[in-house]
Amino acid sequence: MISALNLSSFTRSHWLGLLLVLFTAAGCSSTKSVPAGDYLYIGGNIKVNSPNPETDTKPLESELAAAIRPQPNTSFLGIRPKLWLYNAMGGNKETKGIKNWIKTRLGEPPVLLSEADPRRVRGQMTNRLYNNGYFSPTLEHQLDTTSKRKMAMVNYTATVGKQYIIENVQFPQGQDSASQRIRETAPLSLLKPGEPYNLQNMINERLRIDEFMKEQGFFFFDEDYLVFHVDSSRNNKVNVFVRLKDNAPSKALIPYRYKQVSIYTDYSLTDSIGDSEAPVVYQDYKYYPDEETFKAKTILNAVFIENNDLYSRKRHLQTINRLMDLGTFKFAEVRLTPQDSAGLDGRLNAAILLTQSKKKSLRAEVQTVQKSNGYAGPGLTVSFRNRNALRGAELLLINLVGSFESQLSGDTTTSGLTSIEMGADAELHVPRIISPFDIRISNSMYQPRTRFKVGFRFIDRREYFQQNSVNFEYGYSWKQRATTEIILNPVAVQYSRLLNPTPAFQKILDQRPFLERAFEQQLIIGGNYRMVYNAQAIPGKKHQLYVSPGIDAAGGLWGLFYRAKNKRPADPKDPNTLGGQALAQYVKLDLETRYYFNITDKLVLATRLLGGYGLPYGNSEVLPYIKQYGIGGPNSIRAFAPRSIGPGVYNPNSQTTVDGSVANSFAFFDQTGDIRLEGNAEFRFPLMDPYLKGAVFVDAGNIWLVNEGDRKGGKFSGNFMSELAIGAGAGVRVDVQFFVIRFDLAYPLRDPTFPNGDRPTTGLFGKGVLNLAIGYPF
Repeated sequence: MISALNLSSFTRSHWLGLLLVLFTAAGCSSTKSVPAGDYLYIGGNIKVNSPNPETDTKPLESELAAAIRPQPNTSFLGIRPKLWLYNAMGGNKETKGIKNWIKTRLGEPPVLLSEADPRRVRGQMTNRLYNNGYFSPTLEHQLDTTSKRKMAMVNYTATVGKQYIIENVQFPQGQDSASQRIRETAPLSLLKPGEPYNLQNMINERLRIDEFMKEQGFFFFDEDYLVFHVDSSRNNKVNVFVRLKDNAPSKALIPYRYKQVSIYTDYSLTDSIGDSEAPVVYQDYKYYPDEETFKAKTILNAVFIENNDLYSRKRHLQTINRLMDLGTFKFAEVRLTPQDSAGLDGRLNAAILLTQSKKKSLRAEVQTVQKSNGYAGPGLTVSFRNRNALRGAELLLINLVGSFESQLSGDTTTSGLTSIEMGADAELHVPRIISPFDIRISNSMYQPRTRFKVGFRFIDRREYFQQNSVNFEYGYSWKQRATTEIILNPVAVQYSRLLNPTPAFQKILDQRPFLERAFEQQLIIGGNYRMVYNAQAIPGKKHQLYVSPGIDAAGGLWGLFYRAKNKRPADPKDPNTLGGQALAQYVKLDLETRYYFNITDKLVLATRLLGGYGLPYGNSEVLPYIKQYGIGGPNSIRAFAPRSIGPGVYNPNSQTTVDGSVANSFAFFDQTGDIRLEGNAEFRFPLMDPYLKGAVFVDAGNIWLVNEGDRKGGKFSGNFMSELAIGAGAGVRVDVQFFVIRFDLAYPLRDPTFPNGDRPTTGLFGKGVLNLAIGYPF
């Protein structure tokens, strides 16, 4: 008979012995594929010594450690899982089939000592020390081998003296234009007397001078025409001489101005540039071929080079970026040629070559619709696009949408709720700021836009209600840089009307006045603002931050007018109206932050924090229903169905309808709030590159009310931390770059409606909730 192992009888010494056996077995397995006479290379160490007590050796050790090659096998707590897998699947023996796939895709062969080249590594270290101002260092290495375990490492030792300091910096002394301009930059130099010698600073100084010269008209100048002479004969001090190379061409040493700027709006790659057709002359520009397709004024709003201007690389690139950002051109090029063949008269002709994109397009797309309220299902969108609607590169979008949706969740009381949605909207994006004031954003690389949008939606929530809504927005968007975008809508109007509520839903409205008021106050006249900072636009960064604060306000100006007219503030019992319809009055503040820690190019720790606060005032006791916060679902707290948490510790299952029955089938409409706090953390890793990826995650959050009303326990208080819902789980993502399908299985760890926040016992998979979604949650 085989008896079960009693783990409770294990003492600390037993566990230590077991761990020792495991580590020993792992070590033996690691060297299984190491050839005779060789060793498994387990890495290298570097120790920096200096007779000078002022020398800080720790940063140098970090710098030199980066030069150690090769990288040893991946290890974790002394165990090398990839190497172990390689050996388990046959090691150096030839294999086929699944074993070969596992060995080559998931495993890795042993890194051998014979692959290390200590002499070459010492050379790399010497170069790094010179680059940091430590001249004439000495480097040694020693092999540390353990023949019984067939493992080896290389220990390096560096001895350095005192770091060299810059004493003087001298710029070109010639009287030519280039030398004079370079001398003018001396106060901005990155090379400062008294600071340590550093090669990277000298490289950056060359780039700085080149950038400055390109802004001063030196079109043919290049950083390679600069050379640095360093005199290190003085004791631990250097003199740096910045010089122009003797072989620098003459045209690189003179500034250039634009002679003639011409614009070709119908250029194709097979065309030749010439004056075969008479151009339209507009503000000294030559504009080809005519204004039948594009108005010259509109195109010139995106052009930042003019006749007789000094050449500027910034204005050159800004012109290309702005023209491409119009969205109506496939290619944009500024072709510059000297006025004379020798290029020594300081004159350039600029030809702006624009290749048009297809003007109109019609597209029908079948989509998987997924909303924050948990409704999901098939949808159809028919889109018409005109990239030059009014001959000014205006983008006209017309969308017809329709969808049939069901609410999918682990909560059987709400699963299966169906909704039909149909609608149409039109947007016009104008590539400039349209306002009563003359506003030009001239320093940005991106085209500012004015947006007009009008839309209509019809929603049929089967067995509950129907709703019509119309909306209009007028606003602006612009980017100061690649990472920062501003969205301002000074006018945002939305009107929604509840139609044909079913008797069952009407009973709920009668039972819950807050819900009735939320559906009644659906005329919203206000505006909103949002700023987005997204460092993900900068590739290669280890730490990436996303921050997006926003404000949404309604009814403020109308409320001031009403108060001035009637000599009293608005009141929910006697609200101010427009056309007989009460106006919603509220202020909402939102903040979303995300932090991405790219541990490697494939391992990412992603975190998100969401905060929101909505304050109804004046006419409104509650926020309009469409403006209230909900929580839960595949993009929120994944262990709970959408809108199945909160507000606070409020439990809708404890409420009864007018006939005395529990109204949990209507809980979905109850569980919204004025305040939101949510945090998410997710560790993402590859499963099978490049398309299958995995993640483990934890989510926490809740919503609360400003005014409790008849939802007991829903008001925000100082005990909010004890009212957080918490869930955790794991997921698989099929990521084909342009399309991501996500499966997340999450388990509730804490439900604020349960006694003492106990774990609930319901869900689609026992205690878990399976989320099927499109795209990453954040």
